[in-house]
Amino acid sequence: MQANRPAGCTAAENRQFDFWLGEWDVSPTGQTFVIAENTITALAQGCIVMENWRPFQGAHGYSISAYDQNDHKWHQEYAGAGGRRTHMRGDFADGLMRMDIEALPTPGARASVRSRMSYEQIDANTVRQWGEALRDGQWQVTFDLTYRRRPGMR
Repeated sequence: MQANRPAGCTAAENRQFDFWLGEWDVSPTGQTFVIAENTITALAQGCIVMENWRPFQGAHGYSISAYDQNDHKWHQEYAGAGGRRTHMRGDFADGLMRMDIEALPTPGARASVRSRMSYEQIDANTVRQWGEALRDGQWQVTFDLTYRRRPGMR
């Protein structure tokens, strides 16, 4: 007797991050030179979004993202060759995936800095990702990247 495969994650919420799936060349926003490659794949019958981040300089890393049906939030866990991990939690609304970073303060720091990361699909072949930190009551951009889909890749 053959067991039936579970349906996987087919709810609309589970598809909210699908715009990030693909093979990407990554550049600072407004620039054309490529600083990294990133591969984003769907795993576990669409229940997991897996990232393989490969910068040309700096530490490689991986993230795993999933929509949690219990708290109705997206969760992302990032870990890389730098030896630290970061947990993020957020929502998809108005065309934006925004995740608050739930990080412990850096050793020796007096307090943690509130920060977040956002993803926005510009078109079928372009995604913008940027980070922000809350400083003096104002959100300030800490990095800003543009993902361009590699030709012929979906």
